Amino acid sequence: MALLNPRRVSAARGFQWIRQGASLVLLSPIGWISTLSLWLMVVVVAIYFPTLGPILFSLSLPGIFAGFMLGCHAIESERSLKARHLLKAFQHNPRYLFQLGLINILVETLLSLILITWGGQSIADLQQPLASTGTTQLEQAQITLASLSPVMLGLLLLQLFMLMTSWFSPALLMFTSLSTLQVLNESTRACLRNLPAFGMFTLTMAMLLALGSWIALVIPLLSLPIGFYLLALIIASVYASYRDVFPDIIPNRSSP
Repeated sequence: MALLNPRRVSAARGFQWIRQGASLVLLSPIGWISTLSLWLMVVVVAIYFPTLGPILFSLSLPGIFAGFMLGCHAIESERSLKARHLLKAFQHNPRYLFQLGLINILVETLLSLILITWGGQSIADLQQPLASTGTTQLEQAQITLASLSPVMLGLLLLQLFMLMTSWFSPALLMFTSLSTLQVLNESTRACLRNLPAFGMFTLTMAMLLALGSWIALVIPLLSLPIGFYLLALIIASVYASYRDVFPDIIPNRSSP
């Protein structure tokens, strides 16, 4: 399949993605509650198997996210988000979806090894000055932090790059016939072409998360519904960004 042509949008579209995502959440509140509850149950089950559980969950995560993209398309088509959308995604391109999960695992493992190899000793050295007081200890802490800065900056840039490669990948695997490497490339190209919009999206979402956290602290009873809403909002906003940046890729996978 020929390379796609992701659209370049204005910075203000990042805010619109969140507005459109909020509309998708409000149009199917019961659907979001049921699917997110199912997803969180899977997370809980995975925790009980410390070795194999997280690996299997990470492998299946792109497929689950692709299922949410399919569910968002159902809402957009005036249907409801249902828990079976999460499973339906694995019926289309399951090999590519698991490949995407495997790539994410390998990259995260590599980043962890980099942190341990180049930053592990510096982090250990930092604990002693921070646990004590005095001018000498503070100066040592500053030196240690300075030595850690390049490592942390490099890891941050790699994490941002990974975020760009994976942002649109589940949706592209769900709604196109592209391979894993092709969707990683297209997702990265689309993000790089729309950095101002993603900057606006990140800033707005960060303020919403901060506001939600403050409300949850003030009114603990609202913690769970706020958490569910914000998680659904993020997922729905990703779908809104996909539909905005790839307007010519019309989802044609009907969902019951």
